Amino acid sequence: MVVVRSLNALLTECKEMLGPREKIAALTLRLLVVFIGGLLLVLLLVPLLGPGWHLLHGDSISAGGWKIPVPKRFYATETSEGPVMWKYAFGIPFFKAPYGHIKIYGLSSVHPARQPFAYDRDYSRFERGVTQEAIQSGYRLERKSATQVGANSGYCLEFTRSTGLTHPVLGRSQLRCAIENSTAVLFYEGDPRYIPDVFTTLQGMSPQSHAPSNL
Repeated sequence: MVVVRSLNALLTECKEMLGPREKIAALTLRLLVVFIGGLLLVLLLVPLLGPGWHLLHGDSISAGGWKIPVPKRFYATETSEGPVMWKYAFGIPFFKAPYGHIKIYGLSSVHPARQPFAYDRDYSRFERGVTQEAIQSGYRLERKSATQVGANSGYCLEFTRSTGLTHPVLGRSQLRCAIENSTAVLFYEGDPRYIPDVFTTLQGMSPQSHAPSNL
């Protein structure tokens, strides 16, 4: 105890001996340490949003009469336009890092009702409109695919963006999918490594009868 008191007294005496310039330097150093600590805390917590969401809410959501699986490491939120899912890697929001963004339109009651998608009637118009919009944003069509969504089919267009092009929001890949006999349209934007997760979500969607949103 005597040693501790002596050290505290010595530290207090040293602080009192510091001039204004040294005190400013010490305060600056302390603020810098606090800033770096806060930065590291945010960087460590952001990637845990997905696992934390799954721990609290499970592995799926209900929206617009559909049961929709949420991919691992993604978390889900509700917007006026429909459910949204995000995946953030370490580095976000302060540094450039991989991310994934899934949005499902056409399930919200705030939008005017529209006809369910029918391949024979709507596919050519869907492909033409989506492709034109993607090309204007610097993407090119990578592939077309079809997958099972419940008892129906989903038709997807995948686009990629050159790594030499930079944009503050747009990711390297886009995926646009329309579902047969449904008003739902799935949009994905982000890193191409998460596209398999998007297809897992699409293939796992199943219609429900009068199911309220649980987001």
